[in-house]
Amino acid sequence: MKKIIAVVLILIISIFLYGKYFEVNNFKIKEYTINNNKIPKSFENLKIVHFSDILYVSKNKDKLTNLIENVNKIKPDIIIFSGDLFNNNEKYSTEDFDFLKSSLNEMEASLYKYAVIGDNDKKFLDNYKDILYDSEFNLLDNQNTLLFYKDITPINIIGLTNIDNVAELLDTDVEYEYSLAIVHEPDNFTKLSEYDIDTILSGHSLGGIINIPYYGGLLKKDGAKTYINDYYVLNNTELLISNGLGYEKYNFRLLNTPSINIYRFEK
Repeated sequence: MKKIIAVVLILIISIFLYGKYFEVNNFKIKEYTINNNKIPKSFENLKIVHFSDILYVSKNKDKLTNLIENVNKIKPDIIIFSGDLFNNNEKYSTEDFDFLKSSLNEMEASLYKYAVIGDNDKKFLDNYKDILYDSEFNLLDNQNTLLFYKDITPINIIGLTNIDNVAELLDTDVEYEYSLAIVHEPDNFTKLSEYDIDTILSGHSLGGIINIPYYGGLLKKDGAKTYINDYYVLNNTELLISNGLGYEKYNFRLLNTPSINIYRFEK
């Protein structure tokens, strides 16, 4: 019995150390194809990098530097950040804000960089807007933009802080067929799927922190109680979730490596 208890304790300690010191500091890239007949032919093979939930902690500057290096190696056409640059449990200095500006400014896209506001960012909203502006990110705060690429047929990109004016953002003077929405909290998906939105990109869930095989994320956050894992489809609308890069309260992940997503458009 003592041997069994000892083995169990060693196993528990090993799992804890793995999650705290290896998994949470690891990094991987997930690749997806967004296949939709409504995508204009000119957008075929467009490359998008999507990341979320940096949840910046001053002592982990290397993690952000690693992110920038990996994104730039991919050479994306569009970069999308679905919110939570900041961590509500941290106190930041002017040096931190300057570091974030210079770092995000180094992130390169051949076309545009877009971002939305995460729940943690609201506490530091003025700093967040200032950092995004100086690093050439376009903040979509319940706003949309028509993106043209190689011809006269655009796609409609919508950034949502809340879902109060979705219908208005979908109603444009210029005709389009394909729409892409960015929203921080994935549980908005149920309501958003009632609109004519083709693809939604989100974050916030952190993949459930602990990932159980064949079940998915274990720890559920407000705003990500229903939709936690990588991919869902509802009413012909697809949802892709970035499981994020950082952590909020506890520096721990298990079978849930921090990651970024690459999407390629196919018609």
